[in-house]
Parts: sequence; structure tokens; C-alpha cells
Amino acid sequence: MCEKRFSLLLQCLRFDYQQSRATRREVDKLAAIRGVFEMFVENSLAIYVPVEYVTIDEKLETFRGRYSFRQYIPNKPAKYGIKIFAVVDARTFYVLNQEIYVGKQPALK
Repeated sequence: MCEKRFSLLLQCLRFDYQQSRATRREVDKLAAIRGVFEMFVENSLAIYVPVEYVTIDEKLETFRGRYSFRQYIPNKPAKYGIKIFAVVDARTFYVLNQEIYVGKQPALK
């Protein structure tokens, strides 16, 4: 696949309905990707059985796009980004579960 075709497909890729996005975004800041993200987490949990020890990890994924929940962590190499809490297998470093921190928002149903 050539780069021009890939760019065209990437521009057309959507994970939600644009007409209802504004309504859903009032209660969920991750409305645009919530369905895909939850499916990813469910599949991660279904295909792997953790070993004896798991750990809760905090990571900062660097992202320079526009979003309202950017976090600043001064002691990280990349100081701005998306904060993610993850439950990780201590031996294999496999991510079992994760949650994107978006700040204070109403409880999801």
C-alpha cells in the first residue's frame, strides 16, 4: 500500500458517530474512542492469565494533539501527554487492564 493511499484511509477512519459525539462528550471525554478502547481491554483480559505478581503502573504517553485532559508530570522525560494507569504482569510486562485518566468527570454507566 502506498503512502498516499494509507493517508487517505487514515483520514477516513472513524470509531464513532459524529452526529452524537457532542452529546456523549458531555459525560465522557473519551467518547470518540471509548468503544474501541474497551474492546481492546476486554480482549487483553480474555487472552492472558497473569502469573503470581501484578503491579499497578502509571505511564505518560506523549501526544501533541488537541485534547482537554493533557497531564503535566515534571519528573518524566516527556513532561506532557496522556496519563494512563495500567495493571501489568510483573514477570512478562503484559498489560492486563488500563484506564486513561481524563480528570474529573461524571460516573460512566
